[in-house]
Amino acid sequence: MLASALDGIRLTIHVLAATIWVGGQFTLAGLVPTLRKSGEGVAAAAAKAFSKLSWPAYGLLIVTGLWNVSATDMNKTTSAWKVVLGIKVTVVALSGISAFIHTKAKSKSQIATWGGISGVMAVASLTIGVFLAG
Repeated sequence: MLASALDGIRLTIHVLAATIWVGGQFTLAGLVPTLRKSGEGVAAAAAKAFSKLSWPAYGLLIVTGLWNVSATDMNKTTSAWKVVLGIKVTVVALSGISAFIHTKAKSKSQIATWGGISGVMAVASLTIGVFLAG
């Protein structure tokens, strides 16, 4: 059965935002060593440019995530599904919080640690979302 037009648009926007938030983090992490070799401040400039895409994508994930939940008939979901949804909401928040801390970190070790935590939380959120979608 095909999704309705509105459901298809909502899910497309959600998946597109996830590709930017999650995939972009991994792409940038893979580019950082090369960018650092290109000159002082190049990696930081790339990260700043990425943030202009990633933070709006994160916001869009929150909005479309709420939209996804509001489109779900909660009377037809199990208690386990609701628990997993609660875990996902927590993991999404941790991804954003750790990414924000990453942007404010000063030392290379803090930058790496918080960036890694954000990336892991982003992938965990993506994975949980796939399971929630059924």
